[in-house]
Amino acid sequence: MRRSTSWMVLALSLSTTAVLAQSDTYWEIRPIAGIAVPTGAQRGVIRDAAFVGASTSLRLNTSLDLVASFAFQSSTAKYDVSDNHSHVLVYNAGVEKLYRPTNAGSHGSWVPFFGGGVGGRAYDFRSSALSSTACFSGYGNGGMQYERPRTTLRLELRDNLFCYKQPVPPFDRVPRNEVAIGLGAGVRF
Repeated sequence: MRRSTSWMVLALSLSTTAVLAQSDTYWEIRPIAGIAVPTGAQRGVIRDAAFVGASTSLRLNTSLDLVASFAFQSSTAKYDVSDNHSHVLVYNAGVEKLYRPTNAGSHGSWVPFFGGGVGGRAYDFRSSALSSTACFSGYGNGGMQYERPRTTLRLELRDNLFCYKQPVPPFDRVPRNEVAIGLGAGVRF
């Protein structure tokens, strides 16, 4: 057992070194802000809400990025209780396909992208009459970002499809949808 663990650690560190040694590899972090708009049946449960958060990406090659993000939104639920305030935490990981020009240089370039991923979403209802819930989610996204060698400015449209566990009896899990528009500014290392 110990020998196989040592080999796995060695293989992982060599593969990580090989990935980071590529000249087109970088790690980016970016704060994000935007608005989440429930659609369909979710509009009858939660109101539109602003969100803030952070995202990160690791460039795998010139056209693929591995991404992860989390966001917090303070929402108002449409349940008949005295305190219908809710905190929503959205977290996910995915892959994005970017259409970077081959001759970008240091002047910057506009880069369209699209992607998708999976994650989860947790609701913390402030009222004791509503149960806090969590469930899985998935998303598809697309947008445009302006890239310079060490910075980016990004506009993203995201369609979130998720499982919503109702906070009142019978506590059913139902599929729901939400569209989010976000803006982010990134720094690369």
